[in-house]
Amino acid sequence: MTQQVEALLTEHFRYTPLSLLDDIINTVNTIIYRAVEAIENGLFSIPPQQLGYSPDKHASGKDTPVADPDHPEAKDEIENGVHQLETLLEATVDKTFDKFEIYTLRNILTVPDEVAPWMRLGHYE
Repeated sequence: MTQQVEALLTEHFRYTPLSLLDDIINTVNTIIYRAVEAIENGLFSIPPQQLGYSPDKHASGKDTPVADPDHPEAKDEIENGVHQLETLLEATVDKTFDKFEIYTLRNILTVPDEVAPWMRLGHYE
């Protein structure tokens, strides 16, 4: 994208095309973090027996959530798994949105170089 085209699009949209794409990517990342946090909270609220852990020997017979200090192995495994999920989602989103950014800048948010000098925005007429 040439400087003339970028200046034209920036003036037309009142922000740079790249900042639009950055806002989209940041919004998706925020949604990912919220979803991962909800998954983690949901897993911590489930009793370890329902997740496949054997009942604790000194448990009082009631269903206690994983976050209970009597189940450190369940807590560690959930934290590790959630971290791996978050890392996988971040990497996938980064890779996918890099392609999206390139495609958008080349094919959508662009003006052909031969047309740009002939374009006038409405407030110049």
